[in-house]
Amino acid sequence: MKKVLFLLLTLLMGISAQAQSFSYLRFNSGSGTEQSISTDGLKITFSNGYLVASSNDGSARIALNSMNFMYFSNTGGGSSFQLGDVNRDGSVNVSDVTTLINMILGLHVMDEEVANINGDSSVNVSDVTALINIILGLS
Repeated sequence: MKKVLFLLLTLLMGISAQAQSFSYLRFNSGSGTEQSISTDGLKITFSNGYLVASSNDGSARIALNSMNFMYFSNTGGGSSFQLGDVNRDGSVNVSDVTTLINMILGLHVMDEEVANINGDSSVNVSDVTALINIILGLS
């Protein structure tokens, strides 16, 4: 894990000057899904096995063990969303908790890309807890 983090940090430092000319940072996960985040105000941190990327337009949290690769691009592609915005309405609040619970109960179509809040590849009550922590500012 330390080697992966060191490699990612080295890679990010090496291409940081190039990132200024690109509009998006794109992530590809092990399941083949992609998401992107704007490079406008981009800040990348690592926490408990996750890469956390935040920009002026939102944030993304990606489990390092499920990430195939990341790259800078001039096109967004994939989807871009704020971590916790389960109903994709642009804000993170209690209605996202309701939507997530309804997804888990099968009352709403499952959108695993936004529902898997904790990044463990499974959507369950742990994601509800993680979402509540985001809303309360505890994570």
